[in-house]
Amino acid sequence: MATPRRPQPPKKSGFFGTVFLIGIMGGVVWLAMLIFGWGPYANVVISPTPSLTAITIFSSGSTVTPSQTITQTTAVAVTQTLMPTLTPTLTPSPTLELMPFILIGEPEYMSSALIRPSLGCEWLVIAGQVWDLQDAPVRGLSLHLLGELAGFEIDRFALTGSALNYGESGYEFTLENILVDSQDSLFIQLVDSNGIPFSHPYEIETFKDCQKNLILVNFKQVR
Repeated sequence: MATPRRPQPPKKSGFFGTVFLIGIMGGVVWLAMLIFGWGPYANVVISPTPSLTAITIFSSGSTVTPSQTITQTTAVAVTQTLMPTLTPTLTPSPTLELMPFILIGEPEYMSSALIRPSLGCEWLVIAGQVWDLQDAPVRGLSLHLLGELAGFEIDRFALTGSALNYGESGYEFTLENILVDSQDSLFIQLVDSNGIPFSHPYEIETFKDCQKNLILVNFKQVR
């Protein structure tokens, strides 16, 4: 007679099986919470993080290559135009060319009675001398007297050395009945025999005064 078999007790899964089972269950729970927004995942909105895009400033005439394309998102570009600073330019005053002869001192006024007593008060006399670099008298140069007095045009020449009353290089102009007050009307200039200027023209101021009717104008060579 056969003996009935006793039911066998269930086999134990062991430690590692238990850990594996717990891990599967935990993963299912986490996935459900993430999908349905349970627990710590409730009201969490994941949005992309904005990034700042660098803006490159190019000077005038620069070329932007495709790799240098500028992407602007929410930045507002402010352009500042720099106005150039105006630097005043100083214009030098014109300088007179240095001529071989210049006027020495200021014209000297006196009465013609001191040197030309034969001339009356109605005469205007302009005279003087010319010296070279060594202060020696220069003869044979021309003095040009030009301008206008009392409505009369003046255009006369005199040679140095022709009026010895004033020295070895003396010259003299005598103008009858033209003793008047004047400014910027009468000029004198030293020239050579061909009329080429040896000095700048110098103004001679005249006076209606018998004590100032003789005017001495002297020249000196400087080069």
